[in-house]
Amino acid sequence: MAHVHWGVIAATSGIYRHALRPAMALAAMHEVTAEASRQDGDDSPYAELLRRHDVDAVYIPLPNSAHKKWIIRALEAGKHVLCEKPLTLSAADTVEVFAVAAMNDRVLMEAYMWPHHPRARRVLELVHSGAIGDVLSVRSVFTYPASDPTDHRFDERGAGALFDVGIYCIAPAMMIAGRDHRAVAAIALRNEIGVDLSMTGFVDWGDGLGGSFDVSFQAPQRRSLEVTGSNGILTLPGHHSPGSERESEIVIDRRDGSREVILVAGANAFVGMIEHFAMLIDGEEPPVFGETQSIRLAHTLDALHAVSR
Repeated sequence: MAHVHWGVIAATSGIYRHALRPAMALAAMHEVTAEASRQDGDDSPYAELLRRHDVDAVYIPLPNSAHKKWIIRALEAGKHVLCEKPLTLSAADTVEVFAVAAMNDRVLMEAYMWPHHPRARRVLELVHSGAIGDVLSVRSVFTYPASDPTDHRFDERGAGALFDVGIYCIAPAMMIAGRDHRAVAAIALRNEIGVDLSMTGFVDWGDGLGGSFDVSFQAPQRRSLEVTGSNGILTLPGHHSPGSERESEIVIDRRDGSREVILVAGANAFVGMIEHFAMLIDGEEPPVFGETQSIRLAHTLDALHAVSR
């Protein structure tokens, strides 16, 4: 694995300070060599970071509306890019940034940590192996009470609950299905400028597989994931994302009334994510959640917003 020298744009962000920076310190062969924070609306600290020769890759945890601009600028500066979810605010923009990555022969990855945890990998293995029979539905919830109405999530910069936490509900079902959605339905409660504060929706993934979800800035905190199959129901006790750093459980309640509890080792999903990113730079692994998945997800988010306005 190559030694990755990181530059961080918007280094004051909470997700960087509390999750990614500690992960970069724990991961082998990763080093933060430059951090930039915007001052008085001036873009120059970010541009200066992109000109540095001691930066191989850039991590971008900016508000969502700024992702596309700085992804493109970083790629055109010759940097690999790991950008917070959602990668952009539309499917068209997501297609565009991956095209820029290809033109510049750089790695671009959406910072979705869930697939990089052992419990998530085991869930996908169990479901795809037929351990619960034919998969019929995926039910997921990610809600929390957001108390600061001036936060960027409540305006056009963050653009609402679906863009903020929808990936944690929709992407597991999408990865189980392995295909584009067929149809969607949703209702949303929006604020005065049209940003969704809560959304409940359904995604038809085809072949009899449906995915239902709740995302909200208003409801009490809850994260849950349940996969129903013809021979069993798989649930994850506790928060399903990012995954526990301690040993945790997968529970399968079978059709015959029996219960199986599968113990899974703990891990830091953020460490797993950035180590996978380094493998992509080296060409040593195929992407776990790459261009195909990010574009597929973006199309689904577009469709859900369109039907819930």
